Amino acid sequence: MGRKSRTLSVGDEMFETVNINLFSPTHKLSKMNSWATPPTSPSNQNNRRKSTGCLGYKNFNLKSVFMDLMSTNFDKKLEINSLTMRKASKKLISYLYNREKSIPYYTNNAITNLVILILSDGEKYLTKQQVKHNIHFYLKLAERAMKEADHQTAVLIKVALQNHNISRLNINYNKGDSKIMTELNYKYGGYRDCHGKHVQEFLDKYEILQRDWEEKGIDEEWLPSAMILHMHGSRNKQYAKAFTRIGRYPTELIKITDQLEMLKKYYYKAFFLKKDSELTKIYDTNPENLDIVKEIQKKEETKNITQILFNLSCNVKKVECNKKPNMKNAQATSNRRKWCN
Repeated sequence: MGRKSRTLSVGDEMFETVNINLFSPTHKLSKMNSWATPPTSPSNQNNRRKSTGCLGYKNFNLKSVFMDLMSTNFDKKLEINSLTMRKASKKLISYLYNREKSIPYYTNNAITNLVILILSDGEKYLTKQQVKHNIHFYLKLAERAMKEADHQTAVLIKVALQNHNISRLNINYNKGDSKIMTELNYKYGGYRDCHGKHVQEFLDKYEILQRDWEEKGIDEEWLPSAMILHMHGSRNKQYAKAFTRIGRYPTELIKITDQLEMLKKYYYKAFFLKKDSELTKIYDTNPENLDIVKEIQKKEETKNITQILFNLSCNVKKVECNKKPNMKNAQATSNRRKWCN
């Protein structure tokens, strides 16, 4: 009896889905279909082929059908989203050169949309268990992105999951999910060092001061985080200008800044005009255009996105912090954050 698959709230608004026909013409029956049974005599093999034909599976690869039945919608959505997010990472990285000012806009859209998709299905509120399942999905997506060197996607999901409106729910991760989050924090760093570990990894990879990468070329399979490089690149320029103004010429800092600018051009040439690089809806969709956000705006008479995310968080069911006795302190904390943003 097949296991019932769980419903994911990954948001049809944001990610593409695909319907897979298990009995499509591509599943051909192989001549040797003995993968699940021990070898038999020639007479028994003939009988088995006849019995299989009587069941109507003459044109199908039974092993392939079985494996499709065993795989879950979770795995298929993970595969699809991994590919689409990788394409988006390539496109966003190419913007480092000619559209640098647009990166904060797309990044903020993506983080906000991810938080909304974790706390809702784009149309209605969710329970604690559903939110926990969504967190598990995105952690697995981040883990896969990290292993496949799509660092933009991995960091993006990490930042979204650390949003206050998710962390305040105090949802306990299982052992596997906790391990993934620990790996993400160790590899990329955090807010305290502005994810400086990733910048150092990027510098080490290309040995910027030695300029070896100009001869070898960039690694198009290794996708750095555009949001982190943009943040540190902008700061480096400001630091260099400030030191120059007070009469201290920061030679090494200026060299690094110049080399980063050249690398941006290489990424631009590699991905900007390629067909396999394209922003997904999670980046270029304004969160205010989502149905559930419009509904909250109308009901609460507010357009403040921080307050809207807090509303989504407070409507997650079966969570201790959302019970009436705890809501006063929660609202006070949210108000302080709203005015700080």
